[in-house]
Amino acid sequence: MHPADIRDVTVAVRVSNHATTVEACLDSLLTQSIGKNRLEVVAIDDGSSDHGPALLAKIASAHPDLIKAGRQPIGVRPAAARNMALSQVSGRYVIFLEGSDRLHADALERLVDMADAQEADVVAGQPESLAGTSEPAALYRRSRVSMSLYDSRAYWSLSANKLFRTDLLRRNALEFPLDAPAGADEMAFTAAAYVAADNIAVVADAPCLILDPVRTPALSPVERIGLADYMMRWAASLRPAGPQRDYLLARHLELDLGPATGASLIGIRSRDERERTCWAARDVLNAHLTHGSIALLPKPLAVRLALLSAGRFSEMAHMIAYETDKDRTPPRKTVENGRVFTTLPFFRDAEVGLPDELFEITDRMTVSQQLTRVQWTDSILGLDGFAFFEQLSTRDRATEVVLREPDSGDEHRFSVTARRDEKLLNTKGKPRAMGRYSARVNLRQTTSGWPVAPGVWDIYLAVSFEGVTKEVRLGRERSENVDLTSRAPVRIAPSPTSAQHELVATLFCSETGHLGVEVAERRPLPKGNNSSPEEPTW
Repeated sequence: MHPADIRDVTVAVRVSNHATTVEACLDSLLTQSIGKNRLEVVAIDDGSSDHGPALLAKIASAHPDLIKAGRQPIGVRPAAARNMALSQVSGRYVIFLEGSDRLHADALERLVDMADAQEADVVAGQPESLAGTSEPAALYRRSRVSMSLYDSRAYWSLSANKLFRTDLLRRNALEFPLDAPAGADEMAFTAAAYVAADNIAVVADAPCLILDPVRTPALSPVERIGLADYMMRWAASLRPAGPQRDYLLARHLELDLGPATGASLIGIRSRDERERTCWAARDVLNAHLTHGSIALLPKPLAVRLALLSAGRFSEMAHMIAYETDKDRTPPRKTVENGRVFTTLPFFRDAEVGLPDELFEITDRMTVSQQLTRVQWTDSILGLDGFAFFEQLSTRDRATEVVLREPDSGDEHRFSVTARRDEKLLNTKGKPRAMGRYSARVNLRQTTSGWPVAPGVWDIYLAVSFEGVTKEVRLGRERSENVDLTSRAPVRIAPSPTSAQHELVATLFCSETGHLGVEVAERRPLPKGNNSSPEEPTW
């Protein structure tokens, strides 16, 4: 193929009984700002019974240099049509659409620009609306130039309407599996592409896609169980046992097996059919469940699946009723020895015997914090702000400021003074009155009796209430009046090792927005030039 024949992007469209929408779909492609010379469309009809094929042929004949049209026999799987389109792709990138989907006018240009600029193998474009789709809102809160599959919600979006690097697909021989149950071929293909990708990016500055809200057919509990089994076996084939596989399995437990064993299961009228479905789900669960995957699930779902795994179907039904009760009282927290548990049904029920770890949320505790003032007074660094756990009260305070040298691990701790603020609330409107603090960090004299030694020190806040402690970095979350622009060094103490030298401290803000302080040793500056401003406020 001559280089001039290589297009930037191919749009693969599956046309199946979309006669009323395919024209709008193709029109949205023909008017793309990326330009027709950079675009290719491969439209495959997989056995429409309406007048869609005739309409497709008519549109394709009007644009022979842009649109390739093909047809598969009636009754073939969608995967076969997608694979047929994939075999004809000549673009550097490819995106898969349904004939009922559309693109915004500049979508392909923005997606390709992101992929080229960031060398991304997969780029997810923000849908115009998430209503009726399975797309996770968290994935599209902002554009991201680089994202790890295993610490993001990317894997929770397994539709194929992403921009894929064609070379990635060819190198890894990726196709849509023909043996997949309904709805799973897209998921399996996208999952494999994600795992193979070196970089995943997101374009969320403006919507890219207008998706058909019913593109994913409704599945019965039995069909969902089959899909969950297939996808968990598929995930196990992609990654060896360990945390990464657990992360993939957690998605299928939450979004595939979870709905199959929830309210829809209770909706099955026949008791015998409901029990057969429970046993089928239990077999699938016990074939794939790992300690690492269940630990990643929302706690009510984790409890429900643990009951299912144990064959406790009656208790599982009670748990489903609890989850679907919109008027239920939020579960209280139990705090013991620095660990936090959510007291969901069956917590420490001796007869049921579920382990405490299933209810533990210590690692999920979230801190709301903001730095509101930074000020030097001689050698003392003053820090004011607020910090509290969203999930706990502000009783039994033991919060500290921590200076830590990252290479050696050396640290110094400084207590803080709590400041009452009756207006301080968490995100749910609950009071956190003692969540404000003031700290006086004396760099001249630590608990060892010596000044802070030369080095670069990161500044943390060890947030501690009710015996639960979590460290957060200071600086990135700050009020508008806190200016962390670099300032001149501040003298903090004579050098403890040389009478001819002094120690000075310089506050700085890292590239990620975190606050740190560099302590250095130097000869004193001539009088009149020594920079020790009086109480400069940052």
